[in-house]
Amino acid sequence: MTLLDTRPPDPAPPETGRAAKTSRPRSWRSLLQPRYLTLAVAAIAVAYLALVPVGTMIYASLQTSFLGTGASAWTLHNYATTFASDGFGTLVLNSFLYAGLTAIVCTVIGFGLAWLVSRTNTPCKTFAQLAALVPLIVPGILNTVAWALLLSPERGPLNGVLRSLGLPAFNIYSIAGMVFVQSIHVAPVAFLMGTAAFSSMDSSLEEAALASGASPVRTFRVITLRMARPAILSAALLMFIQTISTFEVPQLIGVPGHTYVFVSRIYSALQAFPADYGTVGVIGVFVLVIASIGLALSQRLSRRSATQTITGKGFRSTVQDLGRWRWAGLAVFILFFVIAVVLPLAMLIWSSLLPGYEPPSLKALGDLGFGNYAQIFRQPALIESVRNSVVTAVSSAVIVTALSAVVAYLTVKTKMFGRGLLDGLATVPIAVPSIVMGVGILYWYLAAPLPVHLYGTLVILVVAFVTISLPYAMRYLVPGMSQIKDELEEAATASGASWLQTFRRVFIPLLMPSLLAAFLYTMIVAFREISAAIFLYSSGSEVVSVSIYDLYSNGSYPVVAALGVVMVVFLTILVAGVRLLGRRFGIQGANQS
Repeated sequence: MTLLDTRPPDPAPPETGRAAKTSRPRSWRSLLQPRYLTLAVAAIAVAYLALVPVGTMIYASLQTSFLGTGASAWTLHNYATTFASDGFGTLVLNSFLYAGLTAIVCTVIGFGLAWLVSRTNTPCKTFAQLAALVPLIVPGILNTVAWALLLSPERGPLNGVLRSLGLPAFNIYSIAGMVFVQSIHVAPVAFLMGTAAFSSMDSSLEEAALASGASPVRTFRVITLRMARPAILSAALLMFIQTISTFEVPQLIGVPGHTYVFVSRIYSALQAFPADYGTVGVIGVFVLVIASIGLALSQRLSRRSATQTITGKGFRSTVQDLGRWRWAGLAVFILFFVIAVVLPLAMLIWSSLLPGYEPPSLKALGDLGFGNYAQIFRQPALIESVRNSVVTAVSSAVIVTALSAVVAYLTVKTKMFGRGLLDGLATVPIAVPSIVMGVGILYWYLAAPLPVHLYGTLVILVVAFVTISLPYAMRYLVPGMSQIKDELEEAATASGASWLQTFRRVFIPLLMPSLLAAFLYTMIVAFREISAAIFLYSSGSEVVSVSIYDLYSNGSYPVVAALGVVMVVFLTILVAGVRLLGRRFGIQGANQS
């Protein structure tokens, strides 16, 4: 049946095999089967993770005395006082300016690099892809610390170079500095989105334009950019959402420069005594509304992008010959790699080898040593934060991987009632900025009359990391689950295997690359995440990212650098190890065995 066929569809055949077994249960007794118990637990967990923090934050914004000693009542007073307060307009302007400019800059960089890799004959594409993606390994707080040292107004080595050339120094503690640092950090995400968009485009229109005498520049502007416009706008909106909720750049660069945005205002309100929970809730709801609108627009543009750029007949994606300019394309990747990776890591390594921070010079070579690395192991608090990060990262990764696998099975392989709603709930955290999620989780576990007190424990951090990572893990598992044919499960069922045996011996081996990708992503998020963790830790439950922030705030730059180098090395080994495992498992590994 074609898309234009108006005939009614043929009657559906009776359900047999797996389809019949995964449809709606026919009796209450069947609900006690392991299959339905597992799926029900997964559904409840997803709903709890997605809705409870958001609902608690909204509730707090509408209370006169949330977590106070007196009686509390419903009110809109928090909204009225927050919106009418002095400086709120400037706060909104700074936040939108910072996030908007960052979205534009990082999208231009990311899609420009993606176009060079996907649609041109730029040489050394393996290096080009690594150059664009390696910055993802460097945690945002380390990237921010490194650039704050590199462009320090007084002692930054790059500003020293600018002065020696007769140029004015760059003020890192400004909106421009915030935009620069954040853009370098999130450009790899825009690159991934751009690569997906350009790789799915049919190049026949571009070839026709070139054959008609149009110049390559005009073809790129009129044809390529027009086809990629929905994807570009969608990526820009997602970068806007991600930027407006990040903690490290606004706090480490914006606050010293007296440039305040939503995140820094939320943090200062919670650090005040007594904490201003109402204002925090109002700003959190405001950011949530903005992010939800942006996500809705982004998803709509993504659907338009898929409709306009993918054809079903004669599809091909060819590369454009840049001639001698192809070496300029390679130079662009080398420049980006130097700015995004080499300079920050070189600054961290240099600072980690000095007893006190000094700009790079020949005189300082005699002071180099490994004392800061030894100091890491002499400070029990730092060792404890590393242990906490490992525990929370591994725990979060295991939970997210298992939960996303079950939810992906439910949404893809079953006909159970409400599976579409469950898929939507699993996506909700994308629209909730990390800082809003952290505040919502904090509010819930402070106010809820739960039998177990979780605030101040590692469990609450695991809850936050699981909630933040789940939607992205689903992106790995759903496509992988869709590729597994139903016949495999039907054959296992016909052979007498239970559902748990089938899931363990059929789905898990075939999903291993997707499972490892989800596991790796969650591990990296748990080590990098600070926007939510900064509100949820207490004495004894610090993680590495929080320890780095505390050390930097106290002026211990060399120890921060040493800890950062160790963290980057560990994440690099982790990524390499998981990629190596991914090559040994999965469909190919199953076939070989």
